[in-house]
Amino acid sequence: MLFEHWIYSTGLAIIAGMVYYRATGRDLMWLIIASAYAPDADMFADQVLSGIGISLLVNGSPISHGDFHNIAIMLIYAGCVALSLHPLGFRLADSFLFAGAGFAAHLLEDALVAAPAYAFLWPLSSSRFGIGMFSYSPDFYGIADREVLLAGVVFLELIFIMRTMYEGRGWVGRSISSAMRPLLFLSRPLVSYLYEERQNS
Repeated sequence: MLFEHWIYSTGLAIIAGMVYYRATGRDLMWLIIASAYAPDADMFADQVLSGIGISLLVNGSPISHGDFHNIAIMLIYAGCVALSLHPLGFRLADSFLFAGAGFAAHLLEDALVAAPAYAFLWPLSSSRFGIGMFSYSPDFYGIADREVLLAGVVFLELIFIMRTMYEGRGWVGRSISSAMRPLLFLSRPLVSYLYEERQNS
């Protein structure tokens, strides 16, 4: 699955954001969407690490696709994201939960499509699991399966309509505003640098 992860994870993010906002008054649904492809970092991790002189083996072999698709990497990823976002004013628990949810959404989506998929429970178990609801074939420009993509688009539209009916359209702007916080924080050094350069010129 390539393009479908973004569609399905956005739908799940809308649901999670709605429930969490009702319970806590906070909504980091954007973090689920941003984490939707995190497990697929194993596709290029070996090349990146080798490029900087690090050789990392998983079960005696170089990192390959599927090696990051498990709960151990999910917990490490969620912890790193939570610690990274904490200086920006995000609560550790919120960031950990939503980053982990985005990662887990990817694993769930893979499990629904493939049978078997990956060893999701590693290191607790090396057994590969999957449901295999679809006979997956990337027949939509090589980036998606038409059937899986269509089901995802319908799912996303229904969830979007449901939340809008429940909360009104305000949730969209609130979610965008929350997502802009880390971007604005990270852009400050660049803005300051450009301002100083202009003052000195």
